[in-house]
Amino acid sequence: MKDKVLFWLGSDFTQFCMAYYFQKNHDCEMYAIIDITNQPKKFFETQKLVNFKKIWFFHDNYDNKKTIPDLEYLKKFDEKYNMDLWKLLINERMFYGFYDFHKFSTNEILCIEEQICKFFEKIFSEIKPNFFITKLTAFHHLELFRKMCGHFNTRVLMLSNPKISNRNIISENDTKIDYIQNLDNIEFIPKTFDELRADIEKMNSGLPMQKQLMGYWEKHSSYSLISSLEPLMSFLFSPETNTKTHYNYYGRTKFRVLIHSFKLILKKRIRENFLKQNFSFKPETNTPYIFLPLGINQERHILIGAPFYTNQLEFVKMVAKSIPIGYRLLVKEHPGMWSREWRSTSEYKELLKIPNVTMIHPSVSEIELIKNSSLVITTAGTSGFQATLYEKPSIIFSDTFYSYLSSVFRIESIEELPLTVKKALSTKVDPTDLSKYMKIISENIIDFNFGTFFSEFNTAFYHNGGFLDVIIDEKKMESFISDRETELEYLSKCHIEKIQQHKKFIQDDTCNLN
Repeated sequence: MKDKVLFWLGSDFTQFCMAYYFQKNHDCEMYAIIDITNQPKKFFETQKLVNFKKIWFFHDNYDNKKTIPDLEYLKKFDEKYNMDLWKLLINERMFYGFYDFHKFSTNEILCIEEQICKFFEKIFSEIKPNFFITKLTAFHHLELFRKMCGHFNTRVLMLSNPKISNRNIISENDTKIDYIQNLDNIEFIPKTFDELRADIEKMNSGLPMQKQLMGYWEKHSSYSLISSLEPLMSFLFSPETNTKTHYNYYGRTKFRVLIHSFKLILKKRIRENFLKQNFSFKPETNTPYIFLPLGINQERHILIGAPFYTNQLEFVKMVAKSIPIGYRLLVKEHPGMWSREWRSTSEYKELLKIPNVTMIHPSVSEIELIKNSSLVITTAGTSGFQATLYEKPSIIFSDTFYSYLSSVFRIESIEELPLTVKKALSTKVDPTDLSKYMKIISENIIDFNFGTFFSEFNTAFYHNGGFLDVIIDEKKMESFISDRETELEYLSKCHIEKIQQHKKFIQDDTCNLN
């Protein structure tokens, strides 16, 4: 019987482009859920490049006409899939906290969610997919579907980043490598910290991950809409239909978007001046300190990965209360907040008031702050892994790939933080542990740079990222895919190898049961 492979296709088109070669290398039935705006939707309705047996458009499967949610259905759904729906819904950036164009009521949120849940159940019932291929689940509805896959024994192949530049991992979630429970029985070659740092630098191609991300944000930020004539004209003369069909576009009229964009530019400049005047550029590092880099608002690793620590101001306060006397807390703003217009000056003022806390300007070298620290604390960021490379323990508040390491302490309850800080401060990083981890990472990473690929796609189709609701030309798409045959065929074969790995473990488990 042929595999049934379901793809989630989004605005970055990575999985669609890969599917073009996937279909040539794997004999299977292919299906797709398409999460796209209305203009590029027309491409999927007529394209002949990828032979999907059936497609569904995600945003066609709910509407805003329903006003009373079926609470009994949602309650049963929540219990059936052990989902904790409100944890996902309140942290959905469109529903609460970050979306400025529409205020969603409780009933409105629940009505949308009810329709989404019923649509997803219909998909599983209708095609019973064996495998689900997806990008990283950054929004709540995609994370919801990923979690449902476990209930239906559908194996997930999700492309995510293991905190290493230019590299990705295909796994069922973004916190563990498939079928690796711990580091106990990993065969490895012992390496020194210098050798391990050299390995990472080689993987990073000499450019730290944070600098690569900054390059992407600066090139494809939302400001390209109003800083360039081409995307601005496309936006002004485009049909205004998404506001009626897509909940993430509710209230986004052209006039409101333009006014909002100009307001953000003004806010950004005011906040940047505040940072320059009030945050330290040369912090004193000779006395003991604990380093805490802030995360980026509206990012998956906090909203979904650490759902109870989304308020960074409160997060800093909790950590400040938990450090021993004799240590300072150095808190560095994330340079990626540039793409989010920084935080409000009122939040920065509150952070500056916290005793024993020094606020660090985002331009200061994070590596130097890690090197001179006694401990690194992060929700689940890259800095926790970088800390181990410089022989520093770390504390995290969410599972992540480097959770395998014994010098990384995972907080389950905030009340245990003070004792965990004391324990971590007396912990030495084991190079053996790190050598084992680097061995399994090197065996599982794939040499595909999602950021570079999407950057090229933005440039080719989305006015450099300034405007996404565009008509996609099939011939241009075919040419774009053909020009990247080597990397896309490689990516497709990596997915096929992962499918074979899952099949092998499923078969082995069946044999063991018999």
